[in-house]
Amino acid sequence: MTRTTSRVLLRSAAIALPLVVAGFCSLSPALAQGKSTLSIGQNADLTSFDPTELRAGTYVSTHLLYNSLIRLDAEGKPQPELAQSWTRSEDGKTLTLKLQPNVKFHDGRPMTSKDVAFSFDYAKTPAVGANILPLAQMISKIDTPDDQTVVMTLVSASDAIYDLLDLAFIVDSKHPKTIKTSGMGTGPFKLTDYEPGQQITFVRNENYWRQKPAISRVTIKIIPDLQSSVAQLRAGTIDFLPLVSREALEQLSGTGLKTGVAAAEGRVLDIGINTKAKVFDNPDVRRAVNLAIDRARIAHDVVGGNSVPKCLPWPVRSKREATGMENSCKYDLAAAKALIEKAGATGAQVELLSYSQAEPALGAMAQILQDSLKQIGLTATISEMSEAAFVARFRKSNFQFTTHFYVRAGRSPSAVLLTAVPFRSKGNVSGIDSKQYQDDVALVTSAKPGADTDAAFKRINTFLLDQAWVLPVATLPVQWASTPKLEGVTFNLDGMPIFEKASVR
Repeated sequence: MTRTTSRVLLRSAAIALPLVVAGFCSLSPALAQGKSTLSIGQNADLTSFDPTELRAGTYVSTHLLYNSLIRLDAEGKPQPELAQSWTRSEDGKTLTLKLQPNVKFHDGRPMTSKDVAFSFDYAKTPAVGANILPLAQMISKIDTPDDQTVVMTLVSASDAIYDLLDLAFIVDSKHPKTIKTSGMGTGPFKLTDYEPGQQITFVRNENYWRQKPAISRVTIKIIPDLQSSVAQLRAGTIDFLPLVSREALEQLSGTGLKTGVAAAEGRVLDIGINTKAKVFDNPDVRRAVNLAIDRARIAHDVVGGNSVPKCLPWPVRSKREATGMENSCKYDLAAAKALIEKAGATGAQVELLSYSQAEPALGAMAQILQDSLKQIGLTATISEMSEAAFVARFRKSNFQFTTHFYVRAGRSPSAVLLTAVPFRSKGNVSGIDSKQYQDDVALVTSAKPGADTDAAFKRINTFLLDQAWVLPVATLPVQWASTPKLEGVTFNLDGMPIFEKASVR
């Protein structure tokens, strides 16, 4: 599609296409003059406006254009959004939701329960490739007895259903063929102009079902160079960066700009190991790598003061699922070296994949790990590659081991198991194939908490530590920086910014 064609399509349809900011948001100079215009910059263009994809680049645009049924608060508790209330059956397998009245799409058409049913059916379609597909499959049937009522029949009683309701954004059922290109939602902003590779402009939805935003215009600019984004923030041409690195925060220290954490556990650094690959097909070698990870150093020196070491994948608040095993990982080079010798792997040469282009911390972590492995008898060669090249190899299990990070790490343990690729019990990229693990994951992601799920989580934790195919290392907080003039920006559990209540002093 040419730039001219894109602009014509948008204007003729009177809709808003979102531009994803792979990490940066800003206020334009006009804002400083009292005009309520917010200018957002990002390092990658948007390839699709489909909210089910939930790519890092779509984090800024999604909440501009769309609403979900509920919103999870900082403690993971559901709060009303498009669903004003809900009730759940005693067995947990029927969820009845009452929708907010007078909600309209950007084109003025009223949203109904049929749009909700369509949105979830759409997310469940394998061909769509929805990032939330494993969660969407928790719904076996949706009934719509009237325009304001949705009745969901669930395959399980898992509370991960609330993660789904928070992550599934409602789309327009009347135009299914343009979901990836139109951005038609019920959100507080709608798109007016899209210039591929340049910028996208949103305007306030004057018919928004809740209080209208104070900001009337949002512009997302494509700024491929991260240092340029930081420089523009300091210069005042960009006023809000939704995702900044530790180095950027250090550059901004003492400048009078505001910084903060959008999601303390939104992402987690990990080491992924292919259990079918040469050398790593021996569990002792994998356990040795786990012992050779200096988690405290990586958290402090690589990520920064807001990071905490991780041994198990569960959020800090999930004490029950951790079963007292959250501090089971030790840093012990002597013990690691002994395991390498026991495995007969001393002197082995291995390839460590890294894709620092996506996250600089991955490269720094790889270098620290490379040095530790040398001390225990393994020679690791770091292969730096683009994110696309890494994903291609990772998905095909074409790797020995790799630095990596997974997202949505601050959600419920059930949601982590269902959506984070390294922990999947079936079709695992690391080659893990255990009937017991599959059964335990199936249990904890389908049943209410109790003695049986507690026992299953203990087995899962033991299996994770014993087989050591995915090694959580440290939290990778989603951190932001902004001009002091911008206030009221909130974030979801993944660090996606929400500008609905934002304002500029």
